[in-house]
Amino acid sequence: MLGTIVDTVQTNPVGAVSGLLVGLLVIFWVVPFLYNLFFSPLRNVPGPFWARFTILWEFRQLVKGRSHEEYIKLHKKYGPVVRVSPNRYSVIDPQDVKKIYNFGGNFLKSEFYDCLGDPKNIFTVRDNEDHKDRRRKVASLYTMSTMVTYEDAVDRMTTICMKKMNELAASRNLVSIPQFMQFYAFDVIGEITFDQNFGMMENMGDTQGIIKEIHTLNNTIGFMGLLPEFQSAFRAAQRVFFSGTSGGKVNEYIWSQYWKHRKTNTGVKQKSQYDTFLRKVLDLEAAHKVGRNNVLDSCGANIGAGSDTTGITLSAALWYIYSNPDKLAKLRQEIDSMTTAGHISDPVTYKQAQDMPYLNAVIKETLRVHPGVGTILARVVPKGGMTLTGGYYVPEGTHIGTNAWPLHYSEKVYGPDADQYRPERWLEDKPQPDYRDSMMFAFGGGSRTCIGRNISLLEITKVLPQIVRKFDLRFEEKKDSWDAWCAWFVYPKYKCWIEPRKPTESEA
Repeated sequence: MLGTIVDTVQTNPVGAVSGLLVGLLVIFWVVPFLYNLFFSPLRNVPGPFWARFTILWEFRQLVKGRSHEEYIKLHKKYGPVVRVSPNRYSVIDPQDVKKIYNFGGNFLKSEFYDCLGDPKNIFTVRDNEDHKDRRRKVASLYTMSTMVTYEDAVDRMTTICMKKMNELAASRNLVSIPQFMQFYAFDVIGEITFDQNFGMMENMGDTQGIIKEIHTLNNTIGFMGLLPEFQSAFRAAQRVFFSGTSGGKVNEYIWSQYWKHRKTNTGVKQKSQYDTFLRKVLDLEAAHKVGRNNVLDSCGANIGAGSDTTGITLSAALWYIYSNPDKLAKLRQEIDSMTTAGHISDPVTYKQAQDMPYLNAVIKETLRVHPGVGTILARVVPKGGMTLTGGYYVPEGTHIGTNAWPLHYSEKVYGPDADQYRPERWLEDKPQPDYRDSMMFAFGGGSRTCIGRNISLLEITKVLPQIVRKFDLRFEEKKDSWDAWCAWFVYPKYKCWIEPRKPTESEA
């Protein structure tokens, strides 16, 4: 038999190669397609025609940069369960979501998260027990009671932010608010984590190329996550053609700070203005409670994910507030009246902000209408499978998950006006049943909820009222003044003029 094959290759190499390609096509495409079409228990799940054939349909949506919007359209058209590729399904029914992201559940992250390679971190690690152990070791660093100890650091960066916005107002130049808000978020993270901000606001630029690298990594997650069979080749190509590994500058900066601060942690401790994240991790390491991997877990998560989430949310909040004069007026009325009554200071403390109902409603509504991540948080169905809403049985090994965008725009969860920006919904009587808080996926869901969410909420809660009380934003007067682009994170794009706040009629 082997001799026959060898003879065929020698006498007719073109025919042999053609036959091999046809055979591979039948094995890897035709057979799975026929199974999905006629025999799979999921054969009746609706979705785009080409999504039944190939993952390239979903990949194409990423290339267009509008996949977050496409998912909303898909679920409005097809219902709570949608096929987006031959083995990937998007679900938004609250009962299904709870099953998949249950805190004690056994749904593992899919191969989607292997795209950044090794070493694994608290975000990319797929094993739930490994993740649980990593999270447990650093969880105390992320409680809100710990966060408020960094208020002075946030206030210092907010002072720089206000100073820079005054300069930008005086220059009368168009400003990219999303870019500037990310500069702010990075400087705060640097100050909190290392007692050294990045100087991005002062220099109005990505001083060390870290933002560019992180955006590249986040886009890599979006694109290469869909193509697990090509991930090894992609990483090898990175090493050959770009002489480095993913996360190079970020990791390099973290370790440079690690060794710098580790030296000051020996002998007599020379404390900074407060105990930074890194100093606390070093104390835990000295007590043999954490290892080197936990340093990267905490500091890396702060820089790699925290800055993007915060910058995106602040940018979206400012857009929606200033695009809706009635919402802006309500928020300013709350700030001004509480300032006059002596209930809030300048700057607002986090504790004071908890008694500002409209501010908190604005933040929650912004997280709802513009969650940071715009794709499925994919999980693998465990042994025994599961049954979804509508009676669909999903066999083990299937990739399934929720995308925050269609979930947050679901009328079943947020009502018939789910497509409107309306902070007032969070101040009204709760609907029954009330899924709204449990289905907020701006920071993910279940045990994999973003560990740094409290850092982001602290920054947003403190800086947002400062900007609103002091500045007006005037957007470009053009047809499409707002845009957004998504591969993993959904990055807003818009520009405006910054102006000092105009006095009210009573102040004039």
